[in-house]
Amino acid sequence: MSVPEAAPPSVPPASAPSPAGSPLPPDAGTATRVSLVALVTVLAVDAVRAAGPVLDRAFAVSTVAVAGAALVTFLGAGLLAALALVGTGRRGSGTASGRTVLVAVTVLGASRLVTQVVHDGSRFVAGLLTASLAVAALVLATTLVAGRAGGGRQAALGLTLGTGLSAALQLALGTWDPLWRGGVLGSVVAVALVLVAVALAWVARGEQATGRPRRTWVLGPALALVVMVLGNPAFAAAQSHLPLMAAGTATVLASALTAWLLLVPRIMARPVRWAAAVLLPVATAVAFLSTGVAALVAILVAEAAAGVVLTVALKTRRPAPPGIPRTALATGGVGLGLVVVLLLYLLDYDVPLGVDNAWVVVLAAALLATGGLRWRTPASADAAREPAPPLRANALRFLVLPSVALLLVGWVSATLAAPAPAADRDPDSFVVLDWNLHYGVAAHTAVDLEQIARTIEAQGPDVVALQEVSRGWVLGGGADMLTWLGHRLGMHVAFAPAADQQFGNALLSRTELTDVEVVALPYGAGPQDRSALTARVAGPGGAPVRVTSVHLQHRDENVGTRLDQLAALEAALPDDGPSVLAGDLNAEPGSAEVGALADAGWVSAMDTAGAEDVLTHPSNEPAVRIDWVLGRGGVRFAEARVLADDSSDHLALVTEVRAG
Repeated sequence: MSVPEAAPPSVPPASAPSPAGSPLPPDAGTATRVSLVALVTVLAVDAVRAAGPVLDRAFAVSTVAVAGAALVTFLGAGLLAALALVGTGRRGSGTASGRTVLVAVTVLGASRLVTQVVHDGSRFVAGLLTASLAVAALVLATTLVAGRAGGGRQAALGLTLGTGLSAALQLALGTWDPLWRGGVLGSVVAVALVLVAVALAWVARGEQATGRPRRTWVLGPALALVVMVLGNPAFAAAQSHLPLMAAGTATVLASALTAWLLLVPRIMARPVRWAAAVLLPVATAVAFLSTGVAALVAILVAEAAAGVVLTVALKTRRPAPPGIPRTALATGGVGLGLVVVLLLYLLDYDVPLGVDNAWVVVLAAALLATGGLRWRTPASADAAREPAPPLRANALRFLVLPSVALLLVGWVSATLAAPAPAADRDPDSFVVLDWNLHYGVAAHTAVDLEQIARTIEAQGPDVVALQEVSRGWVLGGGADMLTWLGHRLGMHVAFAPAADQQFGNALLSRTELTDVEVVALPYGAGPQDRSALTARVAGPGGAPVRVTSVHLQHRDENVGTRLDQLAALEAALPDDGPSVLAGDLNAEPGSAEVGALADAGWVSAMDTAGAEDVLTHPSNEPAVRIDWVLGRGGVRFAEARVLADDSSDHLALVTEVRAG
């Protein structure tokens, strides 16, 4: 038989009303509870982002397999929450206790650390289990805090601070998550996050909620918005076309400012609440459907509006449900609300929805906004009428300091740019490297940008043409690959959006890129928007060479679309001398596409430099050659080879260009 828990004898229960006529003392445990929700939010965002590259492994099977694995993972959070309640003796009530949260956070931390050290198939299982546990732990921690008098504002504060802390941590790590950073640094950061979260849960183990928020479901769309937009510095940089650190700093400071505003007593006045509910979906739409400074401003507005909406949604409490099944259903609903948004948005690139997939995220924001349209419930349904203890507002405002400290670390790291890779060779030669990076995800379930950088660096290229470069894509783990690789290699960079502003083609150059132009390619039979990026660089002997990175439509039956795309590219490329065309053509030797290029005067580096038998895809068992480097206008290829690095699902090509 379970024994009801009591608060430590030295501390009166925070929810108990004060004697008549005496003021309530400040709630001494508020900072702990807010910090607990913030740290669990960081772990949850980390786990959901990590699940993207992990789930990519299922794409080798089918789109249906990915959708099935994702749904099972996030719906399974409900079962895990129920097990945590049963395991801590909560059979008579579905309300989380501090002890329940301690168990959930501890198990989440252990699973997260296991994911850090395992690989391949084991990482697939551990990564998805961690994501499911993260959703369960976040719901339980939020329910514990929001289920107390005045807890709605505290829970919203924790979620807001966690969003900023997650973004600041990414900036400090160059937009990597600790899992993919790997090595000593990644492990130390992961261990530190887990230990701090468990320590906070231990301190709060004696807490008990008297009710639960009426709108726990808002955590699903809220977490989706945090992962994709509000806590995603790379998204802010890609949409605004601003440097990563500038855009990322704005997002972190927006979170800090929102946390401060939530402590203003009258910030929850009815006009503010309704304005926030309206602004959240509108700002989200502007963030996705526009670019430049307007997109960044919209992200900052959405951050503030989300904080107000969450406070309203989590403020109203009701009696704890009579049993655990309702808690399991509520937690599973949160997981479903999260995964449906992510799946619909990302699977649109393989199975088009028929409308811009940005509207999926806008609808999620609108759904979240409905949680902020009411404040009070009828007195008969309200389980907690006692006054809330006053917040120690000044103390809580100092909880933004960890985010600011990590932000400073990011700025220091960003200023320490590496020199361009050295090259000791004939000045009349010019090395070109082409690589489809598959948004950084390797076939063996890893995101190893450092290994990618080392492979590129070892070739000493003058220019690098990249395809499938991600900037905040969940499937790529949320990293800004463009900024990180440019900084790591000390090279100039340019980017061309394709599927969206976060996924496209890139050029990296030892010398300045000039006459940069993005060429939009015909959509044709779909399912993705494609583009090419072209620019001029200093070539052999200093003479200018035009280099173009391109990615054509990928389905086997899309021959007609690819031919149309090549025709559009040919019409757009200036005829201004020596040119190199590099990229993933999704066409094999002898195809109509390669024939069309030959008719336009393009010559294959592989076929003229003794590497005509190379295969480039898939990287673990190469079976076809669909990646190409071609030249015209007096370009001559002296050497060509394929590199044996499986950090992507494609192998890289390297060729040496000689002056006419």
